[in-house]
Amino acid sequence: MKSHSNNPAVERAQPWLGTLVSIRVAGLDAPNTHHAIDAAFEEIALVHRLMSFHDGTSDVSRLNCSSVRRPVEVHPYTMEVVRRALAFSAASNGCFDVSVGAELVDWQFLPAPSGDAHASGGSWRDIEILPENRIAFHRPLWIDLGGIAKGFAVDRATERLRILGASQTVLNAGGDIRVQGQIAEPVRLAVESASETMPVLELTDGSVASSSGHRQRHWHNGHLYGPHVDGIRRMPAPTDRFVCVVAKDCVVADALTKIVMAKGIESVNLLQQFDASAYLHDPATGWQHLEGAVRAG
Repeated sequence: MKSHSNNPAVERAQPWLGTLVSIRVAGLDAPNTHHAIDAAFEEIALVHRLMSFHDGTSDVSRLNCSSVRRPVEVHPYTMEVVRRALAFSAASNGCFDVSVGAELVDWQFLPAPSGDAHASGGSWRDIEILPENRIAFHRPLWIDLGGIAKGFAVDRATERLRILGASQTVLNAGGDIRVQGQIAEPVRLAVESASETMPVLELTDGSVASSSGHRQRHWHNGHLYGPHVDGIRRMPAPTDRFVCVVAKDCVVADALTKIVMAKGIESVNLLQQFDASAYLHDPATGWQHLEGAVRAG
C-alpha cells in the first residue's frame, strides 16, 4: 500500500476498555487512513468483549463461572493473554496474579460475578492451560485481566495498523501508549504532586504504560485500598505511588507497572529480564529511574 508523506495525520477516539482510546495515523491517504483506524478499533473492541470482567458473556466471565467445574474453551486472544499473565506470575513469584478478582470484589473495585461459584484461596498456580484453547481452574477463583489486557489490545491494534500500511502511528488507551515509527511522541508523566513539575518522555517505536494508586483509591471498612494488588501478600500495592514502564511491547509495559507498583526498586532485576525500564515516583523518595533498558529520550 503506497504511503503519502504529505497527507496530514488523522486522529480518532472511541470509548473502550474502561477508558478513551485514541488512534492517530500519519502518512496514508484519507480512505486508507480511516480503513486502518476502523480495523484497529475492531481489534480493541474484540479484546474488550472477550476480557471484560463486567460483561456476563465474556470469556473472563465464563471462566469465572464455570472453569472450576469443567474446562472452558476461549478465544485465542484470551488464551494468549492468560498465557502471558501466567508467565509474568512465574517471573515475579506471584506478585503479578490475575486471580485477585476476589480481592478487588471485596474492596469494591469490581462487581461480584453472577452464579454460585465463590472465589476462595486460589492463585495463578491453580490456572491450567489445556489443548484446544481450553482453560481449567483447580480451585474456585475469579480472574481479572484488567492489568494486562489493555496493553495486549494496544499491541494487536498497532500490528493491524502496520499490516495495513501505516508506518507512523500513536495509540493511547488511557495511558497505555504505543508509538510506531521514528517520530518522537512526547508523553507526560501525570504524577499527582503539587510540588513538582510534570516530567515528559519522548517515545519512539516503543511502548509506555503508567499506573497510579491515587486515582481510584478509596476507604473501605476503615482501610485505604487501591486498585493494584500485590499478589504475594494479597494486599493493596502502595496507593501513593506513580509508575511508568517503558518497553518495546505494550503488554509487557502494562503488566510490569503492576509489579513495580508493588515491589518498587526490588523490581529492577525483573525489568532487566523483560528489557524494560521504569520511572517510579514515591512521595518519600521522589523520582527514581529503575534501569533495565532505556528506550525514552
